[in-house]
Amino acid sequence: MIKRRFPSKNNRKIVEVLQELKLSEGKLMFILKEVGVRIAEGQKNLDHSEISRVRGYLNEQERRAQLKGKTIDLPSIVRVQDLAIKLELPIGNILATLLKNGVLANLNDDLDYDTAAIIAQELGYKTTESVEELEKDVLTAEKLSEIFKKEDPAKQKPRPPVVTIMGHVDHGKTTLLDTIRSANVVAGEAGGITQAISSYQADHKGRTVTFIDTPGHEIFDFMRQRGASLADIVVLVVAADDGVRPQTKDAAAYAQKEGLPIVVAINKVDKPDANIERAKKQLSEIDLQPEEWGGKTVMVEVSALKKEGIDNLLEMILLTADLKHIQADYDRPALGTVIESKLDKNLGPVATVLVHTGTLFVGNDVVAGKASGKVRIIKDFHGKHIKKASPSMPISIIGLKDIPQAGDILQVVETRGEAVFKAAARRAPLKRMSKSDDHDERKTLAIVLKADSKGSLEALEQTIVAMVPPEVRLSILRADVGTISDSDVLTARAGGAIIYGFTVNVAGMSQKLADKEKVPVRIFNIIYQLSEDVRKEIEDRLPIDIVTEDIGRVKVLKVFFSTPKKKIIGGEVAEGIVEPMAKIIIKRKDKKKKDSAAEVIGTGVIVELQKEKRPLQKAEIGDQVGMTIEGKDKIKEGDVLEILRETKVRKGNSTAANASAA
Repeated sequence: MIKRRFPSKNNRKIVEVLQELKLSEGKLMFILKEVGVRIAEGQKNLDHSEISRVRGYLNEQERRAQLKGKTIDLPSIVRVQDLAIKLELPIGNILATLLKNGVLANLNDDLDYDTAAIIAQELGYKTTESVEELEKDVLTAEKLSEIFKKEDPAKQKPRPPVVTIMGHVDHGKTTLLDTIRSANVVAGEAGGITQAISSYQADHKGRTVTFIDTPGHEIFDFMRQRGASLADIVVLVVAADDGVRPQTKDAAAYAQKEGLPIVVAINKVDKPDANIERAKKQLSEIDLQPEEWGGKTVMVEVSALKKEGIDNLLEMILLTADLKHIQADYDRPALGTVIESKLDKNLGPVATVLVHTGTLFVGNDVVAGKASGKVRIIKDFHGKHIKKASPSMPISIIGLKDIPQAGDILQVVETRGEAVFKAAARRAPLKRMSKSDDHDERKTLAIVLKADSKGSLEALEQTIVAMVPPEVRLSILRADVGTISDSDVLTARAGGAIIYGFTVNVAGMSQKLADKEKVPVRIFNIIYQLSEDVRKEIEDRLPIDIVTEDIGRVKVLKVFFSTPKKKIIGGEVAEGIVEPMAKIIIKRKDKKKKDSAAEVIGTGVIVELQKEKRPLQKAEIGDQVGMTIEGKDKIKEGDVLEILRETKVRKGNSTAANASAA
């Protein structure tokens, strides 16, 4: 029971407080409740501390209102707790708004700008993206190129050329590399294609060449672009029996865009249906004129399978490299590019890196994108442990504390503290969401995506995004590398999502949790099978259109039975066909008005069709049939029934199918 208080010198009447603060009684009661002040029945006074709490609440609301009127600068990536600080809101408000939008996050999770802006907007704030702080000290590919240009030529020495092998799927790129380095990796590839960028080195007459293999299928479009950006020379593989294909054109375009010299390897010249001249003619149509035709493109005829023409190809590669004067400074701290990365259950994060300049040593502190660490192990492309890696070497490094993105620049730094600081400045977003509209009636495909490597993850994301037509809303709640965990299951449950895993496992008891929470978990080892499953989910969410087709006409000869809901009639098919479950339009002509058009009387549905008392699935012209029709409109002898077939068609169905097949 709350005791009634008596007035003192420090108390003021509630009526006076209302007048001073210009509040209604109801508003004051609300504020008192918000600040934890309880009012007894019949209480007419407030003490000084209670009035101060009311004033404090009003001042805080006014300050927040002013803040909402301003545009708040947010970085491209912001932590949940930092967003709460910038908006001056309790962290719970941010987390609750994220969860409402299907994103399960904690205060240390990162948000990309778009997600943070959506959350801020829902909470009444205006934002703008500020990238200055994030870009500070971030080494981009463009900055790396500038560093190369400014290196002292006097300190540079020749380095092995980096050669990217590109071309259409099944034109023999991997077989060509196998022949060059005398190793066979083809049989181990799921789906029969290279699904990641692989890198190797080969020696020819005392000189080393670094090769980078890239996937040929269209799904790995972006990976071919990355391969082109890493190379000094592009070897474009074209099958003599197949000629120039779409991915051949794409690969050539990337190389030409980067200004890279192209050496064409016309492969499979040993096949009976090989047509070398046709291949050269098609290549000339994409600005690759053979030298013998007066052009500048070196073309070498090879048979990777029979190991013919390989030495000549290597000679042409080295000759092209000599003309480019490929050099690097071996004595500076190393700079390289992450080609691929993955999470090994025993070794932790493993990054495949191509060293561009400088020398990388075991023990170096490094940063690569958001990842930092100390290099504990360096392996060459054979998997052999080495103590250092020089320019143009493809290596695997172990020691990073996180998984870098493919394409991140690896940089040696002076101290561990500097590495951690720079990695923190480049945090990658883990939580993403797309802006939703309360009036958006589209169905949502929500997914959590887990893959074995960053390259595979990027390929999957780009493939899925390209597949989704405008009629369906895509929400990727999480996309990350590693096994499927409890956190993934809970995120999927909160957002009503499907978990897709690509060559990964489900950790520990997470599968039981998924079963308990009824979260679908689907694991695939071949990317096309996964994309096919996604395509089916997209089709299930496409809106349905009803397509109506006029298929026939029936003249009513006799009405056998008629109630307000059901009619049984006999009639003759005058045009087209009649089917069960077809809709009808009842038309009747006024016999008194000979020239007048038939009047629409009503509609119905044929629920049963018979001929000679036997069920019939289709009646044709001239057939006399019995029909049971459901409908409230009356039918008379002499009426004409227009027969309509209604078909449900999903909108955008062809769009989704075409995207998945592209």
